[in-house]
Amino acid sequence: MDSDDVAYRKSVRNMVVVLAAIVITIFVAIFIPPYVNPIHNVYPQSVSFSSGFGFTMHLTVNYSSGSPTWSALLSGWVNSTSPSIDNVTGADSWAFPLNALYTRPCTPGWPIGIGVMEGRYTEDNYTLGTLLPLNLSRTQCTGASNSPNSFAFEPQTSRALVVLGGTPAFWTIQTALNFTGTTPGYLLPPGVYTAVLADEWGDVVTANFLAS
Repeated sequence: MDSDDVAYRKSVRNMVVVLAAIVITIFVAIFIPPYVNPIHNVYPQSVSFSSGFGFTMHLTVNYSSGSPTWSALLSGWVNSTSPSIDNVTGADSWAFPLNALYTRPCTPGWPIGIGVMEGRYTEDNYTLGTLLPLNLSRTQCTGASNSPNSFAFEPQTSRALVVLGGTPAFWTIQTALNFTGTTPGYLLPPGVYTAVLADEWGDVVTANFLAS
């Protein structure tokens, strides 16, 4: 065997060793981290949507995993983007059945609501999903039963002046849904879900999250 043949074989062996090292490095980089440091949150926890009615919708998901239960707090609110008072006429153009959304107990006419769908959906295909039943305890409430005809948002805030039964009142347009509290006391099995914030003007914003 001449020296050129020996050098060739040595070069081939070196190349094989280098390729094997590259393959092992790629394998470790891709497959090992999820087991050493599992990724629990692969979705943004806060999303926003600019409505055509002069305000921005905000939706946040704060969640934690543990044994034996998993919990989530979904918070939604609107914030006026106008530098002056923005008087928005009331509507009844909900994208979902109102009784499937959590709005605000004992407050007829509350203009935003939160819901949850099993699976991953976005603003483009949320109509393909179905809101989970929230098992809410519907408390009998007294007071005005009509809805506001308009919402006069203060400049760049979540506060709006409304009139119910001839009586003016200030509402802070926000709501929250706690899946481990008394409202509604609903636990989710592991999986991917979609939080939904909807308003009475037909706007919808979604946030995906992982329950584990």
